[in-house]
Amino acid sequence: MNYAKKIFTPLTILLVLVVMGALILSSESEVLYRMQELSLWLPTKYFFHTSTIYPGGTLTWGAAFMTQFFYYPTLGIGLMVAAWAAICALVCHIFRLKGVWQLVSLLIPMALMAALVQTGYWIYYQKLQGHPWVPTLAVLLSLLLALPYRHIRDVRIRLPYMALVGILGYPLMGAWWALTLALMMLPVKWKMNRFEIITVVLGIVLIIAVPVIMVQQFYGQVEISQVYLAGMPCFRYGDTDCTQYRLPYYALALAFMVCGVGRAQSSISKEKAPSTKLSTINYFIVIALLAVAAYGVNMRWERDTNFRKEVAMNNAIERLDWEGVLRTMISQEMGEVMPPTRVMVMMKNLALFRLGRAGDEMFRYPEGAEQQHAPWTVRMTQVGGKLLYYHYGKEGFCYRWCMEDGVEFGWSVDVMKYMTKTSLITHDWDVAQKYINILSKTIYHKEWAEKYAKYVRHPELMAQDEEMKPIIPMAEFPDRLDGDNTLVEMYLLKTFSGGFGADPGYQEMTLLCSLIMKDIELFWPRFRQYLNMHQKEPGFRVPRYYQEAAYLYSMLEPNRPSDLWPDLTNEEAAKRIPFDESIRNSYQKFMDFNTQCGSMSEEQKKVAFQPQFGDTFYYFYFLRRNQKTN
Repeated sequence: MNYAKKIFTPLTILLVLVVMGALILSSESEVLYRMQELSLWLPTKYFFHTSTIYPGGTLTWGAAFMTQFFYYPTLGIGLMVAAWAAICALVCHIFRLKGVWQLVSLLIPMALMAALVQTGYWIYYQKLQGHPWVPTLAVLLSLLLALPYRHIRDVRIRLPYMALVGILGYPLMGAWWALTLALMMLPVKWKMNRFEIITVVLGIVLIIAVPVIMVQQFYGQVEISQVYLAGMPCFRYGDTDCTQYRLPYYALALAFMVCGVGRAQSSISKEKAPSTKLSTINYFIVIALLAVAAYGVNMRWERDTNFRKEVAMNNAIERLDWEGVLRTMISQEMGEVMPPTRVMVMMKNLALFRLGRAGDEMFRYPEGAEQQHAPWTVRMTQVGGKLLYYHYGKEGFCYRWCMEDGVEFGWSVDVMKYMTKTSLITHDWDVAQKYINILSKTIYHKEWAEKYAKYVRHPELMAQDEEMKPIIPMAEFPDRLDGDNTLVEMYLLKTFSGGFGADPGYQEMTLLCSLIMKDIELFWPRFRQYLNMHQKEPGFRVPRYYQEAAYLYSMLEPNRPSDLWPDLTNEEAAKRIPFDESIRNSYQKFMDFNTQCGSMSEEQKKVAFQPQFGDTFYYFYFLRRNQKTN
């Protein structure tokens, strides 16, 4: 009975940690996988050297090493939960927590969990390498360094050990080393003797002096204002200081203070058996603290549906799972219906284009221009621009934004993969081989590197690659000097809608873009080219939305069909366009319904027309106006 009582609390802690890990996996698996794609770790001296030129570099090097295990999200979270379990065990030991007060050690993993699940769009903008693992690894290392100190009784050894950790810890752990010193400054008893007073004074002096001296002597590239923040995540983008993202780190500091209170209560219980009433109060206090912490984690959890969809769609495209992209686009979480972001719409259109169904299904999916849920302006160039440029054959722009991201936010697996593929398509074999050599040194991307290494030796094989085969013809266009001004969608729309191509895929993209641009002048010549290319094919049928656009435009400007066939009269030319009877009927129904709704405002018509005509080009042309593009 006594043994069962002894292990009940540790088993409860372990069970809670497992539940925490399961909750993360249930909703963040796609995000975790994306995190490791946006990170990089290499087993080379040069990579270690470049990681350690800043204070705390060894910590970020180790955190980047651990982040790569999110390639398998279950494995990555399993390792993190194991680290959290070790943290709880060390906290209980160092703070000498007993009984129910051992449960307050869970406050630390909860704060670390909040720091992880709040990340959101910072996965693209956080410059700290290995940021998903940095807080967990920093706390674990601090506790491990403090552990032997707690068992050293000889003051002649304790003080030199503290000084050694205080001096060497800053280069290794950055600002996190202060946590180690704080743990060492804990008095053995609540009534401090003179040696413990000396310990506290020494710790404070080290915390204040070491960063300044180190930066002045060894880290000249670090601004003096940042000496006490080295190795800490930075939540500032441009002029926007996102202080709310620091809340889990404040909670982490508060959790250690609560553990200190738990230590005092445990000491009281050890010296004097607590009454039943006091035990009940202790249970109530601990459970209340854990409930507040759980509420705090829930409040900090980034639950933006569109963010998760963007990440999942991106991952699906990398797997060439085009149907998966479309399933994600229309999926709903707990019945929540939210307008999509522009990058979601563009990834959906890319999937339909690759499946050959854009002309029939493009407007069957949600349209919108919802802003990303972030306190700064999120650019498409960061969250999907490289992917879109690559798949649409704009390899120069893909490479350009990869280079900018690498310089600004740090090199990653994702960046190097795109730089490899764009270099192969543009026949920059040496450049491609350089990135292949780097990726071949990683743990989980060696096979990927081996696959693309074959294309350097045998370029002709690229024409058989499922991914590259449709891209190569789209990349064959005349060189010209231009820019996108970070507006990915508008650049692609204008470039394609104003172009012509002999490749069927490229030509259809010019037609699709002229359709989205609602430009009648651009539409007709591209529609004519489309008909000339495909009309003689057996079983040819013009996709629905090309028909709807042609029929609508011929109604708006009745003389236009004769422009397609100058040798025919307008009436004969109109008959040459293969309209389905359903197209004529749907147009007539749309116009009849518009007459019925004549007194409504445009906003009211949007709602009234949606159920019956929301999936038509007519609705898109007349009622989708002033839609923001990125």
